Amino acid sequence: MIFAGIVAGGSGTRMKNAAMPKQFIRVLDKPIIIYTIEKFAEQRHIDEIYIGIKPDWHAVMDRLLEEYGIDRNRVKVVDGGSDRNRTVMNIVDAIKAAHKIKKGDIIITHDAVRPFLTDTMIEENIIGALKYSACGTYLKCVDTVVSSQNGETIDSSLDRSTLYRAQTPQSFDITLLDKYYSELDETKKARLTDTCSIFTESGHKIHIVEGDTVNIKITTDSDLIIAKLLATRV
Repeated sequence: MIFAGIVAGGSGTRMKNAAMPKQFIRVLDKPIIIYTIEKFAEQRHIDEIYIGIKPDWHAVMDRLLEEYGIDRNRVKVVDGGSDRNRTVMNIVDAIKAAHKIKKGDIIITHDAVRPFLTDTMIEENIIGALKYSACGTYLKCVDTVVSSQNGETIDSSLDRSTLYRAQTPQSFDITLLDKYYSELDETKKARLTDTCSIFTESGHKIHIVEGDTVNIKITTDSDLIIAKLLATRV
């Protein structure tokens, strides 16, 4: 089976004027998270969609799913965790509770506040996860990237030809994700903020899926301005 796990546990602290978690902010009168859910709901290959969200926002999420006619038989809402990976693993636990998971079942994890991912990204993540058991969405770095130890002076320039910017989706064989996470100690679980890192920590290579510049993560007020422009194209 193929599952989508939408990570929506953030609180939006980098948006100065946000009165709610950023995934609930409306862009052209539609909440950001609804754009994201609809993108996955359009994919007929995806069997079920799980949303990991803070418990006190469940009621709001339920109302939005009803308002926008989202199929509740296909879309489930579960409690988010204390960080991104714990939210992902809460989703994995919910999937395991509902289904007998086997090797070859995959989960496509995605940030709720990246509503402009493309169909091609989703399709290539499915293919990558089925073939390689782990893949992530990345953009080649086109800017010069520098290193500074003290934050005041530049130590060196990095070779941008080997550098990539990580996006989501990130997609995995569920049985391996569950296994590798369970093998981490609590210190490593707290340190790893990226789900692909669970695999690299276990020595498993991550296949690269090409990202897109429109696949922005809406985290700041400036991002929200860009999102309103992009939404006119949806």
